Amino acid sequence: MKKKLVACMAVIMSVLALSGCDSQLGSKLARAGMNTVMGMGTVFVILIFIAFIISRFKYIARLETWIKNRGQKNEVQPVLQEAAAEEVVPEEKDMTDDLALVAVITAALAASLEISPDKLVVRSIRRKNTNRW
Repeated sequence: MKKKLVACMAVIMSVLALSGCDSQLGSKLARAGMNTVMGMGTVFVILIFIAFIISRFKYIARLETWIKNRGQKNEVQPVLQEAAAEEVVPEEKDMTDDLALVAVITAALAASLEISPDKLVVRSIRRKNTNRW
């Protein structure tokens, strides 16, 4: 650990000594250091600006919908009144067993498990709301 610290200090001291002299290497190192600092500073400023723009995307979408709907404000109210006047009747779903669907699912399971369909019994089929394809 001590050897590494001594080596780092030697490099830093030589760079400082050369940059203080009027030699070409010292002036080149000083310009290279300034170029590095300016380049990294520019990159960080641009990254902060991009993060700011991305954080404002939700407001841009709201502004866009507001501009599109600006002239349609008076037309939306009668449509809403008509929709409120109509009674909402829930659709009745046919809950009877679909034997063809059960047969297809049983055949698919039997094929994937490599057993005969006689050994499988499908008791219920439930639909999941999540889609994990």
